[in-house]
Amino acid sequence: MEEFDKFKKDFYRDSIAPEDYWPRWRSVWDNSHQFTAYFDGDLEICNEVLGNFFSQHLKFRSFFMTGSENNKLNSLQNQVDIFRGGQQANIAGWSWTLDRDHAEHFARSGATDDRPLITIARNLPSSAILAYLEKDGFSELIVDPLTVTIETASFGGIEFERLY
Repeated sequence: MEEFDKFKKDFYRDSIAPEDYWPRWRSVWDNSHQFTAYFDGDLEICNEVLGNFFSQHLKFRSFFMTGSENNKLNSLQNQVDIFRGGQQANIAGWSWTLDRDHAEHFARSGATDDRPLITIARNLPSSAILAYLEKDGFSELIVDPLTVTIETASFGGIEFERLY
């Protein structure tokens, strides 16, 4: 997380040029893991910091993705079903996928409470997706976790499934 530390410091110093911001943030995103652990499990602070990062220099946001990834994001239907695997504590995070099986794999491999959970957000407006990334042959969608929460489930197309 050393690269993340440096990016965060440069971000708060306002020392990253707008045209360099998104390619650098992508490199940090690809090389950093467990953002929640970095913030000692404090989801509020983690989401605030990541939210700040994703809300900067919006006219250059496409530089966060490759040309192919931009094309795939732009070619998504107006509404999509997305999936996230995990456990109760991290079920509304930033990384989602279009592939249910991939989400189930993450749920089963990452649930330290032995109670894997999958979230399904049905008919999510594709405009809510901040980025479309391809990693290891799977889609990774970046979605602000405040878009998909337990609170919005009652009036949105959001379901939670316990996996056994």
